[in-house]
Amino acid sequence: MYAKKLTLNLGVDNVLLFSIINQDEKPVNVTGSTFVFRVTDTQGTTLLLQVPMVILNAATGQIKVTVPAADTLGLLAQSASYSISVQSGNLNQAVFTNAQSSGRAPIDLVNSVFPQFTASHPLTIPSMQLSSQQSYDGANWQHFPGWSQYGYWSQGNGDGQWYYNSRMNTEYYSSHITPTNYITTVQMDLVGYSGTIKAQWADTYQSFWYNVTESEIYLNKTGTVHLNIIGWHPLLRLVFNNSIFATPKPPGIPANAYAICENGAISEIVMLNGGNGYLAPPKIDIIGNGSGAKAEAVINEEGVVTAINVTDGGNGYWPIPVGGANPEAYPVPPTSQGGYVVITTGTVTNLMYR
Repeated sequence: MYAKKLTLNLGVDNVLLFSIINQDEKPVNVTGSTFVFRVTDTQGTTLLLQVPMVILNAATGQIKVTVPAADTLGLLAQSASYSISVQSGNLNQAVFTNAQSSGRAPIDLVNSVFPQFTASHPLTIPSMQLSSQQSYDGANWQHFPGWSQYGYWSQGNGDGQWYYNSRMNTEYYSSHITPTNYITTVQMDLVGYSGTIKAQWADTYQSFWYNVTESEIYLNKTGTVHLNIIGWHPLLRLVFNNSIFATPKPPGIPANAYAICENGAISEIVMLNGGNGYLAPPKIDIIGNGSGAKAEAVINEEGVVTAINVTDGGNGYWPIPVGGANPEAYPVPPTSQGGYVVITTGTVTNLMYR
């Protein structure tokens, strides 16, 4: 059999016809034989596809193979090799595919009807500094624009500084997407995320934004998630709301705690305020000179953080010196602190779309 390079189209049914001939290019009678069509990678080490063949005319050596579309769905577009084996009597032999008696010939697996590769594009999320559950970066209620206009913020009336919470943003938006297809897919990595995510559309940058998907809620979710947005829209954006200040039982109050260090390891985390309104155990990060410390939060039915358990003390942590990060928030002596405990409702990273 003298062969030429073949093409297998992924995503559709393929019918390939073959004529078995001898070295004199005369038809070979294949009565009583059975044939199998195989596709391997170019090295011949991985079997990609195997399909039995059908004899159309035994006397003239006419055979065919039908590769259903369903059998191609798991294949990647690539250059590959194909071979045909024949079972005749007690012998199982390879059908030679070229004049050099080679048992394999080239075949291209192509995305003829599948979408071609589309590069992903990054998206950004605005800073959430003012909604940080603890202000290790220096953000606090006095940094909120216009805080001095409202006397009760600074005077400590009623609940004191927590009044500013009602005036803070609880929704944050990604940068804009200009769709190029009927379906826009967004991928992101969630790290301990508790809150909602949805998509919105608008005609222009200055128009009203409308919801285009339902809000999907995540509770302490860590992992990669995808969001498919159906339809043609001039502009799209993602909306994130994981603020403790926007819980079903307001007002949510952030919890805070401090860490104790012994011999360079975090030995204990002491709760100062359990807060309330947490829908799932919050994400715990420990900031300090050391590394490797890990801890998990425990909440009750009221959404109050009742404890933070150290699961790995890490090493290399040293006490925060006098004048360290926000010492007023900690009644314990700075020499007893080995790491700064940050309690959040999680983060979103690696935001991409295509």
